[in-house]
Amino acid sequence: MHRRLARLAGLTAAGAMVLALAGPTTAASNAMVRVLHASPDAPQVDVYVNGAKVAPLSGLSFGDLSAYVAVPGGTYAIKVCATADATVCPIDVPALAIAAGKHYTIAATNALATIEAQVLVDDPSPKTGKTQVRVAHFSADTPAVDVLTQDKSAKVVDNLAYPNATGYLTLAPGSYDLIVCAHADNTVCPLDPGALDLKAGTSYTVFAVGSLTGDSLTAVVGVDGMAAPATDTVGATVGATADAPAAPTAPIVLFAAIGLLSFIGGLRLVTVRARR
Repeated sequence: MHRRLARLAGLTAAGAMVLALAGPTTAASNAMVRVLHASPDAPQVDVYVNGAKVAPLSGLSFGDLSAYVAVPGGTYAIKVCATADATVCPIDVPALAIAAGKHYTIAATNALATIEAQVLVDDPSPKTGKTQVRVAHFSADTPAVDVLTQDKSAKVVDNLAYPNATGYLTLAPGSYDLIVCAHADNTVCPLDPGALDLKAGTSYTVFAVGSLTGDSLTAVVGVDGMAAPATDTVGATVGATADAPAAPTAPIVLFAAIGLLSFIGGLRLVTVRARR
């Protein structure tokens, strides 16, 4: 089921670190962090840091991607607990290090019984007159996929498996009409999601989230960075910042295939796969 990209989402450490913003910091001392709730059957949750509940991150649900939040670099202890029962805490990370000057997406993925955190380093380089897009496969029970043009003459993404992400592909801005096929058999293309409009000067990530077998497979589109305005005399581009939009107006479904991937446990840095 599609959900509007909305307020700060939980199930990971980043949102909890809002508490650390009480004191003054400089841009050089901050990391930029956003959070994606990608666990399809996880309940609404509250986020705790060092035992303290973060009120703005209460009652958070599947499908939300936060805006970037400036967070002082450091190491944080976090727990994510069910809103209905604070003794049920499916994620407990005693020490999560966040480096100043970096941009991160932290996502909770997989089913609740095997919930896990993925940490993706965002490194967009948006350019005026061009657009960028990458794809992250965060649907644990969807097998490896290829993303192709409608006529199958070009493969945009090859053999992308959970929980990996591609690098950024630089394209001319415009409307891209793609199909999604099983990597094992490109004749099996169960989804034609329709056109994806990519704007000039903008970098995007399309996250596949949810469960194929649970009928909650969907995609969330995030804006990772925007090129600086032409009047900006300081720098040619800006990275993913809190000023960038959290997402376009609506998510699109981008992934569908068949099969089941085995569980991969623990907190990890998401692998960036090379494209052909």
